[in-house]
Parts: sequence; C-alpha cells; structure tokens
Amino acid sequence: MTAGRLLDHLAASLCAGERMVWIGVAETRGSAPRAPGARMLVGMGSSFGTIGGGHLELRAIEIARGMIVDDAAGIATAPRIERFPLGASVGQCCGGVMHLAFDVVRPTERAWVEAARALAHEDIEWVRILSLGGAPVQVASLASLRADSRHPALAASAAGLSSLAGDSAMICCDSLGGERHVIELMRPAELHLALFGAGHVGRALIEVLARLPIRVTWIDPRESEFLAWMPHNTRPVLTDMPEAEVRHQPANTAVLITTHSHALDLELVRTWLDRGDFGFLGLIGSTSKRANFEAKLRARGYAEDQLARIVSPVGDPAVVGKEPEVIAIAIAAQLMSLRSKPQNVRHIRQDHPAKACTTP
Repeated sequence: MTAGRLLDHLAASLCAGERMVWIGVAETRGSAPRAPGARMLVGMGSSFGTIGGGHLELRAIEIARGMIVDDAAGIATAPRIERFPLGASVGQCCGGVMHLAFDVVRPTERAWVEAARALAHEDIEWVRILSLGGAPVQVASLASLRADSRHPALAASAAGLSSLAGDSAMICCDSLGGERHVIELMRPAELHLALFGAGHVGRALIEVLARLPIRVTWIDPRESEFLAWMPHNTRPVLTDMPEAEVRHQPANTAVLITTHSHALDLELVRTWLDRGDFGFLGLIGSTSKRANFEAKLRARGYAEDQLARIVSPVGDPAVVGKEPEVIAIAIAAQLMSLRSKPQNVRHIRQDHPAKACTTP
C-alpha cells in the first residue's frame, strides 16, 4: 500500500464529508504481522489498507469507529497509542506486542492531506508529525524538517528517520516541546522499474504492480497499447525512440525489456550493458532467444561477465505458466526479491530524561 494511494482514498473520503481514522503501527516487539510504518484508514462503513489482519485489525477497527462516533458527538478524541499483546486477548498467537497510533481525520483537515498528496505525487520524502497532545497534524518534506534550525528536536528525529531503510517508518519521540509525538516517514518506493514494452505481458505486469511498493516508468512507442487507466505508481512515456530513454533512468534501476521487436530488444540490452549501472536487467523470452542474443553480443565485443548480468528467461522459475498474467506474477515476485530488508523503527531519546512514548 503506497502512501499516495492511501492519501487519495483519504482525500476522496473527506470530500464526501466522512471522518476517517488514520491507524499506524508505531512500534513492534517480538513477532508481529506488520512492521512499524504500516498504516490503514478506517471509516464508519469502510477500511483501506491493513495493519496486520485478524482479530488485531478487527479490534483496531472497532476502536477507530468508536472514536468517529465520539468525535461526531462532540466528545474529545485526541490522538492516542494503544498497546496490543499478540496473544489470546486479541485471538492471535504471534507472541509479540504491537503499539498502534490512532488519529481522527476530519473533513476540515483537508489542508494537510492535500499538502501530503502533493509531496507524495512528486516522489518527495515527507513526514507526518502527529502530536499526542492534540495539536494539528504537520506535514513537511524530510529535507526541510532536517534543515529546520528552529526545532532542533524535530531535526534530530528527522535525521534518525532518514537512516532507516524501507518505504515507510515510524518513530515515537519521547518529548518535543513538552508533548509526545509520533513521526511517520513516507518515501518513494526504493525500487524503480524501467519497463520497455506495452504488449500483453507489459500490460499484465502493470496491473500486478499497481498495488505494490515500486515505481514504474513504462516506455513504448504505441499510445494505443497503454492501459486506459494508469496506476498511481506508473509514469507512461510515449516515444518513437525507446532506447533514448535509457539515459534518463536513475542509477540502480531495475530494467525489464519486453517489446514487440527482437531487434529493439537487442538494442535496448546493448544500450543498458554499455551504461552498466543498472540494478537488474531482465529480458523476456526463451533460452534460445537468450543464446541468440549472447552470440550477437559476443560478436560485438561484449565480455562474458557483461552477458552474465542478463536475466533471461525472466521471472521466478517456481511460478510456471505461459499466460501473460502468470508470467507477470512470476516477474513481480522476482522484482520484489530485489527490495532491501526494512528497518522501520527506532526510538529517539533527547539528552534530557523523558518517559518512553510507549511501554513494553
């Protein structure tokens, strides 16, 4: 669940006049179904995203809807953190502990939601600062928060956030300006895919990747082949010269070549091998296609260590099938294996003594 999709859903709900509760995993101890930074939205008749499923999530939804009822009745509903031992009391046997942060978002609070959407849609790292004392939610880019000399405690927390791996994180701050805070980091998906080709497999892959933490640049010369709808995480590039787009992609990009032309496939492989700083180079096709390409590339002077970097046939070999949708799932599984292992939580303690944000 990307932050952008969550925010789009939240904005639509607020526009419809609904109150929503933003639930985030603030901390985990031991075995838990989701890591810190996971989040979901809960309304009176709907939920979006997940913080772990099962009885834990059902209990969290119950608490959230109780907060909405109270808030609508004018009863104070300040943000709060609830502790959940993952045992018999919530019908789960993980054995760990989760701390969940609950915050009612009202239709009158659309300003911070729109600010966050703008940052997310521009692929900018940003933070959401939730005061447990009830102060308004703050949203800022991570860079601006780190550089804010007026609030050194927040800047220190931002520095701690930026050292964490993964697409999201959450920090419980012991004390900032006399109040406890939860600071959430949202950053663009670390994995970027340059997908060349909008044929059957390309379209099926875009549909599979639409809900996954990955950014996609989708490149093809045929406008009619792109999907009529474009997922939030996908940027289409229509060009008569797909090979010219290679130089515009960031370093460590994952590359998948699945065009309608073997000649174009070969030219793209050659161009990426010349560049060399890709993170993954996948080529759709059979073992005979790979052998044919390798022979042509050797004849052009490419070394064996360069040819060894080509992944072809592409896709997780454990997923068997020739249907475009099955191939897409196999490729998506292989791409997800490229992600870094997340390290999503850290406690920031100030120089002065302070109570922990949560208790074990």
